[in-house]
Amino acid sequence: MSGTFHQAYAALTDFISKNPEIEIGESVTSIPERVRPAFYALFNAARNAFVAEAFSDCLCRAGLLQQEYGKALEKNAPWLSFEDGPVVSKCGRYLTDPKDSLARELFDPLFDLLKNRETPAGFIQNASREVESLFPIVHRSGYEKWAVISLAGLLGVRRAFRVPVRDLRPGDRAKSSTYAPMEEVPEPVESASFLFNQSPKAIFAVPDFIVFSAKLNRFVGFRSEFKEGLYNALNASREREWSPMDAELLVLLGSGLTLIYTAEKPESIALVGDVAKFCRPDLVLWCVDSRNMAKQEALETMAHADRRLKPARGIFIISTEPWVESEETEKAQALNTSNESEVPRIRILTAGFDAAKLMPVVEALG
Repeated sequence: MSGTFHQAYAALTDFISKNPEIEIGESVTSIPERVRPAFYALFNAARNAFVAEAFSDCLCRAGLLQQEYGKALEKNAPWLSFEDGPVVSKCGRYLTDPKDSLARELFDPLFDLLKNRETPAGFIQNASREVESLFPIVHRSGYEKWAVISLAGLLGVRRAFRVPVRDLRPGDRAKSSTYAPMEEVPEPVESASFLFNQSPKAIFAVPDFIVFSAKLNRFVGFRSEFKEGLYNALNASREREWSPMDAELLVLLGSGLTLIYTAEKPESIALVGDVAKFCRPDLVLWCVDSRNMAKQEALETMAHADRRLKPARGIFIISTEPWVESEETEKAQALNTSNESEVPRIRILTAGFDAAKLMPVVEALG
């Protein structure tokens, strides 16, 4: 331990020694209310200092994402604003306060150090592992939020809708698809306020939001962070194609895909999935951090998604930075089309934070 973290940790242990009523040991943690605010102020300062010292590059990247996400929100503020759902997501915390979001992962490792369960070297190893595990997940998810909001801006939003799906009520119980209750999916209602992430207790999987696009003269629905519904839908649109919900499909849908639907009426795309079935998307986006995933792996993963989901207009991989080309990735990309005149089923856009580079997605939806 060195630098600012060493100083912050020393201030924390000094405070504990000067307040003997604080008991932190192998089998006891007692922090009296009188000293609790001061204790946790120093405790949090130590966590923040470790992240700032050990993960300055991550915080730099997080700061840029936070800034660009804020710009995208401001640009689309007349039509789209977002609020936390019933459960605050780690991605939401990350975009609001990146340092605090990453420092939260150090709660147990820092207490283990204070309790002498762990050596200073072990603390550094464990704390680093926690941050290194979380950062790629929340950064990718945050970039996805930027891409979706930026894409909505390119569509020329004139109206926006949400589907007011309800959560399970007290006393309700989720059941297997065979015995799950039947209920109607609510009609989309016009709104300017949407949930940052959908409730895990929602009885149906519905779009995060639906917009009317002046650019396409159609309605476009977006759904990220897919979670299966808990009820059977009475009024699933007959205009859409549906496939059975199964365990393999749920794993694929939970891998960070953004599903996009287009229709002449918003009610036609009000349901993404219920407990038993899933609506075939028109297009799929997959946002990836090219620093953390090889191009070959990204193409192979989306080739599997294409075979399983069969999106009508294909798949776009949106990367933060360009990949270095290799013979293997060129061969893999060539498999996306059987004829040079055909549009590849899987296309890669290196967008960075330039929203204009997402325009091919809009064109594909047209």
